[in-house]
Amino acid sequence: MFPDGVTPRPDAANNPQMESVLQENVARQSCAELNRWMERYQQADPDAPAALVGALSPALLRFFKVQVASREHADDLLQETWLRIHRVRHTYRPGEPVLPWIYAIARRVRVDGYRRTRRIMVHETAVEVLPERPAQPKSQTSVPAFETLVAGLPEAQREVLTMLKVGGLSLEEVARATSSTVGAVKQKAHRAYERLRKLLQIEAGEGGKERPSELR
Repeated sequence: MFPDGVTPRPDAANNPQMESVLQENVARQSCAELNRWMERYQQADPDAPAALVGALSPALLRFFKVQVASREHADDLLQETWLRIHRVRHTYRPGEPVLPWIYAIARRVRVDGYRRTRRIMVHETAVEVLPERPAQPKSQTSVPAFETLVAGLPEAQREVLTMLKVGGLSLEEVARATSSTVGAVKQKAHRAYERLRKLLQIEAGEGGKERPSELR
């Protein structure tokens, strides 16, 4: 995530257990680096905002894209999130994981954005709550993109899965970001996996057993 990250040793490629440990170490170091950048942001370090935006914006944008109808709307929510983070940066507590704090803000921005959009839609015309999704070309050999896969999930499951698989948050961090419990997060993730598995089996038309590699 940042230039001075840990590089796994070559021999890890032949040892899945070692590779898993090394990836976990890299993830921990990356999170620690994000925490330090946030602390520097609070201290008015001019390099900190760009470092945080560059590191987190891709995942945050995907978080919004699976929740809203258009890329333009997702871009607007991302911009609003960084503006809000700037305004409330003093509320971050140094030493605590920054990802749950940031995703809690992003989640609040998304909810506020939905409510604004909903008020406008209700005012202008009566519309369906859930717009019809465009038909996706079927393929027996390729796995749909993450955004396509999760589009059919209930909002709560979609949100949890995106935080886990795109944002890289742990179960505990997702629970903190959503003001929930680890048990509730596990349950939503499990139900999401089960529903995705059934959707893929229907797509395959043969009771397929594969699971998308992005969701493992």
